[in-house]
Amino acid sequence: MKKSILPLLLCAALAGARAQTTPPELLTAEAAVGIALQQNFDIRVVRADAEIARLNNTKGNAGMLPNVNLVVNETFTLSAFQQKLANGNEFTSPGAPFNAANAGVQLSWTIFDGRRMQIAKKRLEETEALGQIQLRAQVLQTSAAVLTTYYQIVGNKLQEKALAEVIALNEERLRIAEARLAAGFAAQTDALQARIDLNQRRADLLNQQNATQIAKQQLNLLLSRPANVAFEVEETINNNYQPRREELLARIAAQHPELQAFQKTADIAALLVDETRTQYKPRIVGNAQLIAQRTDNGAGFLLNNTQAGLTAGGAFIMPLYTGGNISRQIETAKIAAQQAAIRTEALQRNLENALDQQLARFQTQQKTLELESGNAENARESLRVSTERFRLGQTTALEVQNAQNILEQVLLRQNLAQLNLKIAEIQLRILENNL
Repeated sequence: MKKSILPLLLCAALAGARAQTTPPELLTAEAAVGIALQQNFDIRVVRADAEIARLNNTKGNAGMLPNVNLVVNETFTLSAFQQKLANGNEFTSPGAPFNAANAGVQLSWTIFDGRRMQIAKKRLEETEALGQIQLRAQVLQTSAAVLTTYYQIVGNKLQEKALAEVIALNEERLRIAEARLAAGFAAQTDALQARIDLNQRRADLLNQQNATQIAKQQLNLLLSRPANVAFEVEETINNNYQPRREELLARIAAQHPELQAFQKTADIAALLVDETRTQYKPRIVGNAQLIAQRTDNGAGFLLNNTQAGLTAGGAFIMPLYTGGNISRQIETAKIAAQQAAIRTEALQRNLENALDQQLARFQTQQKTLELESGNAENARESLRVSTERFRLGQTTALEVQNAQNILEQVLLRQNLAQLNLKIAEIQLRILENNL
């Protein structure tokens, strides 16, 4: 028994070790967006709303098709019966059964209602189109959130690299300080300060790694998967986007989903006005019925009766007085249509304003990144010179410390400018619906 269990334990141990050494998946920005489009909860809910709008867009829902019903009735009665005819005949029964049964196929069809049915069908079509627009808007919003979070993770990883570089420089500074202390060329305070700075940078790295892990959990939440799913990201940020204001304005007017949704809502509101007006017009309703019925009597002169046939007819309905309800509904619909038009115009102005703000932010971050990239090169060279001077005993540890601090701040600002530039790009792409 023990011999049979031992191989299983060894296999389990090897499998666990292999699982621990398996590197986490490399998740690209495009793959993250693809997962979100399939699994994100908000997208799935809005997709269901769009499907409901599609299912509601039928001629039957607009009232353009007839209603056909099968109606079957049967009534059984047991009662005391007494009947006396004019010819003197008399029928008496203390418990006579009576049974009446009928079945029929009934049809009712609105033939004319002042084009209300046609307008209703058009409104349902516009509502279905609105559902698709709202789905695209949710896809755009979710994709932007995924990309923003993804590049925040990338920015955090770049900060980790910057801190790792500074830590390596602090370690070199500590080695020099300890070597000079051992040779009697420097005070012990230089080595102590170098060790303090090194530990501080290591603590900063731990905090930065924790921030990266939190951002990864947030991205997993957007992807609707467990927060502990491990993954790595591509640790580069491409900043080659070149926006042009006039092109962006044209794309916003033509394809921004939120603006399209507002415009579609205004169209639906206008259709509701027309649909409400049709209540003033007459309606013509046709009806037909194919029926069969039989009556059985347990007593009396007539013992049974059977009928079958087709009936057809129609109704003309003209509203004469409704207590002002139709007028009220029309005025309410008009106000709602005006509100929708006002909201559409306001949104268009807001989008233009947002475009100008994002363009200004984008251009500022572009210039900032150029400056900080140049500063990073200069700070590295300055630190190299200071470190060499410190090694040769031509300067103090304070100069090296200041140079290291300057490089650290420049690298952090450079990475932040890269991230901010990418986020500004994402915001501009949202406006032009081009993520």
